[in-house]
Amino acid sequence: MAKKILIIGHSNIGDVCYDLAVVNPLLKEFPQACITFLTSPRCEAIASHYSGIDKVIVMDRRKTDQSPLGRLPFIRSLRKEGFDLAVVLINTLMYLFLGIPKVLTVNKLFGKKLPKDVHIVESYRTFLNSYGIDFKKAIFDFNFENEHAAFRDQFLEQSGISSNDKVVGILPLAAWSLKNWPVAYWNRLSTLLEKEKGFKVIAFGKSAPDEFNEYVLKKLSKDIVSAIDKTNLAQALALIKRCDYFIGPDSGLLHLASCMNVETIGLYGATSRNFIYPYFHRDNIIGSRAKIPCIPCYPGNIPCERRGKSFCGQCMEEISVEEVLSAVN
Repeated sequence: MAKKILIIGHSNIGDVCYDLAVVNPLLKEFPQACITFLTSPRCEAIASHYSGIDKVIVMDRRKTDQSPLGRLPFIRSLRKEGFDLAVVLINTLMYLFLGIPKVLTVNKLFGKKLPKDVHIVESYRTFLNSYGIDFKKAIFDFNFENEHAAFRDQFLEQSGISSNDKVVGILPLAAWSLKNWPVAYWNRLSTLLEKEKGFKVIAFGKSAPDEFNEYVLKKLSKDIVSAIDKTNLAQALALIKRCDYFIGPDSGLLHLASCMNVETIGLYGATSRNFIYPYFHRDNIIGSRAKIPCIPCYPGNIPCERRGKSFCGQCMEEISVEEVLSAVN
């Protein structure tokens, strides 16, 4: 019976969101266990606000010497934790140096890469079941709103949004520019949502210091309530939990919204909708109708940015405002 479990997870927000699907099955199998989650600094807030995670350990690859000798202090600190079970969800051999008596690795079942024809949660289901750990239904239990309720309420009040208002969250700025829907489309959609439905619209995201991001921030309608660059990740998620709908391209926030039971509409062009979909809202995806040979550019094709174009946008331009409004209806 495992008493101290280490989950070695991913470093990206969307991946970590789905890594946490293994927590509930592990707790059912080992109800007395203390679970520690290992991830990156930017994902610490996700894991630390998740029920069933007792401790989060951060590994900052930017500050940690990546040589074997450079990692020794970090490895020593992990060994001192006395874990008796490791669940390894990423491609790493670090667990070999931790002295953990029992290790479950996805690599042993799938090799270095997870299948590209099923959702990652389904791969984790197969993975845990193969070790005799019952995983029937994916359950997610995030808890952002309680700790950040005061921030959420103050932000909404200052933005003129009452408890009776219907709220739509949007994401005009994904980290990868090729995923983004044109800012003019966001402006038109928001105008229609407000005039026809009486909805309040909040824009989420974190901007980068580049020409594309600066253009979007400049052109984004002033009638849209902007939370861009005004929240940390946990605060943004507390606000998203208040939303009735969340609309955005393939992104960590889209996947988290879906797993927090917010009605989610995904706009897909650059990435495949076949297995990288918001887990509970696959039927709400609007895929690009563009007839271009490079779509989707991930996985498989060479992205525009590696062909000398910082932003193509053709695939996302073929998703109309009317399609998205129809999906909301």
